[in-house]
Amino acid sequence: MIKLFIIIFLINIPIAAQAKDTDNDFLSPGNVKKFADYLFCQHDYLRSVEEYKRYLKSVRSDTVRYLIGEAYSIMGDYPAAAANFKLIVHSQGLGGYARLNYLKSYFQANDFKQYRKMFKEEHLKENDTYYPDALSLYNFSFLMDDGNLPGRENFLKSFDMRDRKTIGKFYEFKSDPPYKSPVKAAVLSAIIPGAGKFYTHEYADGITAFLTTGILSYIAYTDFHAGYKFRGWLFVSLASGFYAGNVYGSAASAQIFNAKLRFDFTQELKNFLTEVNFFIPQFNYCR
Repeated sequence: MIKLFIIIFLINIPIAAQAKDTDNDFLSPGNVKKFADYLFCQHDYLRSVEEYKRYLKSVRSDTVRYLIGEAYSIMGDYPAAAANFKLIVHSQGLGGYARLNYLKSYFQANDFKQYRKMFKEEHLKENDTYYPDALSLYNFSFLMDDGNLPGRENFLKSFDMRDRKTIGKFYEFKSDPPYKSPVKAAVLSAIIPGAGKFYTHEYADGITAFLTTGILSYIAYTDFHAGYKFRGWLFVSLASGFYAGNVYGSAASAQIFNAKLRFDFTQELKNFLTEVNFFIPQFNYCR
């Protein structure tokens, strides 16, 4: 019985050792990276970042650091993306990609002033491979915030000919937006009830304001003329209140008109960036 036990024990030693080696191999840096790559290419970016970080504890890799930055960028964590790209801006192979994406992180975070500041601080040279892309983003950033626009010629020459027509229209809108004046809208409605609403293209409200104010005023006039002073003052109060509300509403209407104009313009810019995407190169890792 003892002999049988010894034989079984000796047989199982190699099996246990092999299983242990298999476990160790599964947790090796190479396999950790393969698993992280799989997660990244399956768009499971959060878990891929954790696996890439585990890999970096054993092996230094600019490519992995770049992929971590790319994953953070896709997830919308732009400060974390910028922090990772910054670590490899001087990398031999990925420095250009990292440098552009480092800058791009500020652009995507809508921190356009910081983007322009970092663009200048990076001291990019005109013969740098990614300088034209970074410059395009630099100029485009002026359309996205309240910064003073550069001269039209210098602004447009950083873009390809195929896109200059569209971007030129953006530039013209930004340099001279067709906003409505709240003061003018209020004055117009003070002179002719509803005129301010016509000015802001709210035609139905303008007609309603004109008719309602006119009808209430007419009823007040006829009541006074007929000797019904109480009813006359009642309708005067109603007409005055509606008249004052219409003047205020016209000014507010101009503000709403301008806000919508700005919102639509910003959305058009973002849609243009998404559709064209010509100055943001993609590092295609999952081929």
